[in-house]
Amino acid sequence: MPGVQYRDRVIEAQSYKSDSGRWRPQALVSIHEGGTHLVPAPLERVFHTEADADAYAVEMAKRWIDDKGP
Repeated sequence: MPGVQYRDRVIEAQSYKSDSGRWRPQALVSIHEGGTHLVPAPLERVFHTEADADAYAVEMAKRWIDDKGP
């Protein structure tokens, strides 16, 4: 999934397949000053497909950005 622009940041979904074969969502948020922050989902959040995990990861990262403010 290509990076998603959101509020002057770039979100890159980096979901990964767990040992159980399900997908765990996580996202990398790039901040315009050059820093990054990894936003992992709670361990109980797993999905059957990578696409579903990535979609959740992007929404989760948007909420994280909103909580951090401008």
